[in-house]
Amino acid sequence: MPVEHRWLGLDRRSIPYAVVAFAVLALWAWVVPWVDDQVAWDDTTRTGEAFRVTTEVSMSVPPGWGVISGLRTTDEPRGGDQARDVEQTVLTKDGVVFSIQQGPFDESPIRLLDQVERITGAGSSGYHVSGETRDITTAGGLRGVASDFISADGSGTVTAFVVDGQGIDVQVAGPETQVTRLRSETDAMIDSLTQDGGDS
Repeated sequence: MPVEHRWLGLDRRSIPYAVVAFAVLALWAWVVPWVDDQVAWDDTTRTGEAFRVTTEVSMSVPPGWGVISGLRTTDEPRGGDQARDVEQTVLTKDGVVFSIQQGPFDESPIRLLDQVERITGAGSSGYHVSGETRDITTAGGLRGVASDFISADGSGTVTAFVVDGQGIDVQVAGPETQVTRLRSETDAMIDSLTQDGGDS
């Protein structure tokens, strides 16, 4: 008998991704502006650095992004548990938060995107999808889907991939003017996602 993965009409496996989506909205709306006003970042990305998104997927990051959490490809994982250390990557710059959550998921990217949007929309004031869902393919050949959103506090993009049974949920969120200004950098980060030593 197949394992039941549904809870209140939602796929339970997608709930962690949606929780992160809501947390990202809260993070850039309240936490990041306060932190930016209080302290200077002491851990920022440098030219040529890459981050481990899953144990098989990595991403290049432009310089000048503050690192809230994440594992550089040159870092040694704590206790040798790389899978645990790369569970979430959160970067910020000028009020924009770039967040990646990954975990087991064996359905389609559109299914993951739909679940994340449904839960995030239910928990965020004024949240609604803006425009059509679009297919994307990264320079490294990863295929996914993306959609833009608007909320009471700003705007952003949700992008979803599924690579070898791992769901990858990418969130970009922040004040609309800042999201627009940094779009070339955030788009480049998403485009750089690649499966190391293999095909998607």
